[in-house]
Amino acid sequence: MVMRKRKIIFTTGIRSDFYIQSPVMQAVQEHRNLECLVIITGAHLSKRFGNTVNEVEKNNYNIVAKINNLVLSDRLSSRVEGAAVQLRKIIKVFEKVKPDIVVAPFDREEAITVALAGVYMNIPVAHLGAGDKTRVNVDGIIRHSVSKLSHILFTSTRENAERIIKMGEEKWRVFNVGHAGLDRYRKTPHLTREEISSYLGLDINSKPLIVLIQHPVSNEINRSGKQISVTLSALDKLNYPTVIIYPNSDPGRNIMVSAIKEYNFKNEQIKRVKNIPELYFVNLMRYADVLVGNSSMGVLEAPMLKLPVVNVGMRQMDREHAENIIFVPHNESEIRGAVEKCLYDERFKERVNKSSNPYGKGLSGEKIANILSKIKIDDRLLNKQITY
Repeated sequence: MVMRKRKIIFTTGIRSDFYIQSPVMQAVQEHRNLECLVIITGAHLSKRFGNTVNEVEKNNYNIVAKINNLVLSDRLSSRVEGAAVQLRKIIKVFEKVKPDIVVAPFDREEAITVALAGVYMNIPVAHLGAGDKTRVNVDGIIRHSVSKLSHILFTSTRENAERIIKMGEEKWRVFNVGHAGLDRYRKTPHLTREEISSYLGLDINSKPLIVLIQHPVSNEINRSGKQISVTLSALDKLNYPTVIIYPNSDPGRNIMVSAIKEYNFKNEQIKRVKNIPELYFVNLMRYADVLVGNSSMGVLEAPMLKLPVVNVGMRQMDREHAENIIFVPHNESEIRGAVEKCLYDERFKERVNKSSNPYGKGLSGEKIANILSKIKIDDRLLNKQITY
């Protein structure tokens, strides 16, 4: 008797969540007892964000739906409006496809809509990235809400697993598997500096290379333009080759992009890009000397690369992290000073090289796929109990 493969649905709405989920998708696709199905939505389908749908499609996943729900606005309500559209259409997809398990990714709109649909439709929900602690942004609130709606909880550190259990989750539901985004640094082919320079049109061979990824913060939208301008001014005066990658699709993004486009750089070694395909992005980060901004990859992935990070502002504060990060406020002189410390302070550089990553070693995809294939789907899984 041939065993029916379990249908596992992934939903991806933005380049960052896809790059982190992709190793899990690949592991599920390659697993003999699982079938990988993908919903593409959000910023992936927008030309303004580089049509990153192409990055998803080239992997030959079974794409079961494309949902246009992106509301391009800096209004706080825009994400909720988009989520409402997304939820309504995800319900229809689940009704048609009848998945065995749905994967709620991290802490964005896709996570809450997938989890809501799954729990109401009696479909087991697996939450990736459960238990992370962050400050300021709405994402942290969404993350913990999604965990309470989920039946299977994948955490990226032991501390996060303990936090989830303290929230009243049953221990047998919690699996500490590490951060899935690290898998790609093990598997992505290596390119030379010359190949990266050619792709970017920027010489990265001679001087230190800086990469800037700075996103808006949900309760600081009105300050987004000023905040990115402070960072740009600091990097302009440092006068090193710098790659500026546009921010994500959260409210405040338009203000920040305008500031990036309009900034009159004196530094002629600045390259502004909407999006970078994964092959080039991973290799860019391998050659980077400092990551500046507030991207989660500074916390989650940079330690694996022994990459120093200058985290600007409150985003990522309170998150478990390695010794590779310097936290600074939105202050030009402090940003410049922190970058110089990352480049030239030998004691700090030694500390970075010796630091270990609490988020694992890049072996998460297969672990998650095996758990999804073996976990028993029954009333015990679906009927959650709080432990206190």
